[in-house]
Amino acid sequence: MKYNIENNINNNKYECLLLNIYQNIIDNNNFFYNKYILKAKKKYNYKGKINENIIINNINNNNIDNLILIGCGKKEKLNKKIFLNIIKNSFYMIKKNNYKNILIIFNNLNIKNNYWKTFNYINTFEYYNYNFNKFKTKKYNLKNNKNIYFYINKKKENNNINLAINNAKIISLGIKKSRDLCNTPPNICNSKYIYKIIKKNIKNNNNIKISYLNKKKMKEIGMNAYLSVNKSSSNEPLAIIINYNKNNKEKPIILIGKGITFDTGGISIKPSNKMWDMKYDMSGASSVYGILYIISKLKLNINVIGILACAENMIDKNSTRPGDVIKTLSKKTVEIINTDAEGRLILCDILSYINKFNPYYVIDIATLTGACLISLGPKINALLTNNKKLSKKIISASKESMNNIWELPLFNEYNKYLKSNIADIKNCSETPYAGTITAACFLSYFTKKYKWAHIDIAGTAYNKNGSTGQPICIIVQFLINLFNKK
Repeated sequence: MKYNIENNINNNKYECLLLNIYQNIIDNNNFFYNKYILKAKKKYNYKGKINENIIINNINNNNIDNLILIGCGKKEKLNKKIFLNIIKNSFYMIKKNNYKNILIIFNNLNIKNNYWKTFNYINTFEYYNYNFNKFKTKKYNLKNNKNIYFYINKKKENNNINLAINNAKIISLGIKKSRDLCNTPPNICNSKYIYKIIKKNIKNNNNIKISYLNKKKMKEIGMNAYLSVNKSSSNEPLAIIINYNKNNKEKPIILIGKGITFDTGGISIKPSNKMWDMKYDMSGASSVYGILYIISKLKLNINVIGILACAENMIDKNSTRPGDVIKTLSKKTVEIINTDAEGRLILCDILSYINKFNPYYVIDIATLTGACLISLGPKINALLTNNKKLSKKIISASKESMNNIWELPLFNEYNKYLKSNIADIKNCSETPYAGTITAACFLSYFTKKYKWAHIDIAGTAYNKNGSTGQPICIIVQFLINLFNKK
């Protein structure tokens, strides 16, 4: 879809005008169109309630052929959350028709920030227009030859709205690329494939360097925990490093993504009925890829290192066993209680490795615990951190981006569940309690030297429609906020 600004409704002919209608209110700003709204109220008993949306065809009014009326509910109750639902409803009303030129008027809505409104129309439209059909013989997408025009009655706003259009297109494309990678089946999407996709879409240049740690290098430096996960796979593990540096004076912000391209659970094997969706266990890595793609296109004046910790957790005669003890890169020893708690093993070695970069902030993103889905459900990301200031910045970014995150306590008392009789720590608790927190407690053993946050996306990373792209918008907003303060 193409997005444009319209400053004069009479300039062009439109197949469809989309109007947002408050409940039981005729807006004088709609002038000529009020009679059609009144007709709809009379003929269809239309009231403009939330989710009450109708089409009035063939109005034959000079340059407008059809009207879509989107119910916005009561004016005094409209907020940004409701507005996002209005945009979603607008998308599905447009999807039903083959209109090619659509004019959207949103000036009458009492959310005054036209940048925010424009940005979220585009971001929402592109999100719901997404369809991963690479492996289908019959492909479908909402026709991309549609032209969406936003009516902006003050030309002095055009530059700001053009910026909103540009930024929304970049962020939407980054999310799409992340979702595409995450939805790719595991017989194709292994570590080398991920590296190939990154090299194709994020070009090496003066500001970006792409490299990796392979199996040989991991062995040399002692990343035994990481390698223990991949022992039974025929696909080589790769820790892919995307170094984006636009500000040499600043310490880097490091983003780490768990990239288990397929997770059988190892010897602690998963139930077969849902194992197919373990291709999504690399959602953290695909999110980091999307974030680095976006900030490179936005050209933010910051220093960010993204690390995609990619491996595959399979089973054969070489598999790591429950009961094994492994020495990590940090020299700490770990007793393996459950081979299905593998994500924290690759992350702990990466969390030790990044000390060499002297990071300012470190954020890891991982589908780490099923307990997270039980605790917070499928709509809320979990946050655990050792730094209050970092926590506030991430929570603020989540509110601005309208994506949910909830902080859980990094409760030191829960470290007792990780005590081992024969090693420094166990890789997971043997109790059924607080699985998300104890997993973060495990990671915290390896993050003492810097400000760190862990985001568990096990509940939000994917749904019945595939990858969601969580929590890309939160972290991009977090980075934009840091950029704006420089």
